[in-house]
Amino acid sequence: MKKGFTLVELLAVIVILALLAVIAVPSAFGISESIKEKMYCEKISMILSSAKTWGNEHSSRLKSNCYLETSIKALIDEGAIKKENDNAPYITNPVTGESMDEKKVFLYLKNKRAYAFYDFNSESLEKLRTVCEIEVPDTRPTTKCN
Repeated sequence: MKKGFTLVELLAVIVILALLAVIAVPSAFGISESIKEKMYCEKISMILSSAKTWGNEHSSRLKSNCYLETSIKALIDEGAIKKENDNAPYITNPVTGESMDEKKVFLYLKNKRAYAFYDFNSESLEKLRTVCEIEVPDTRPTTKCN
């Protein structure tokens, strides 16, 4: 009597493994995307928090009724934000893999406190409000400080 598996048994195992792969792979990609979005939201939140802290420490640069435009790279150069890596780009978007260094951060002074908001288009604004749960001010200065 020969030992081993029959062709039908091997095919059954292959079919079961294929079904498991069909079920598992898409859910793994979904989980991966969800994790990347959460990382992006946390980065934005930390950048804004660091920018507010920097703004409060340098409130003399901020004026009431106008905003100061700066970039993430400029905040890194000022020491307000730490680099992720020493090579360029310093900070990358985990969702797209693109550099965030040149993205704009806007600071303004209201009631002697610094506030910051991130440069985004209307599509990502909605994503920040829904997915990231980052408070985006509806009323903010529209005039750039000189």
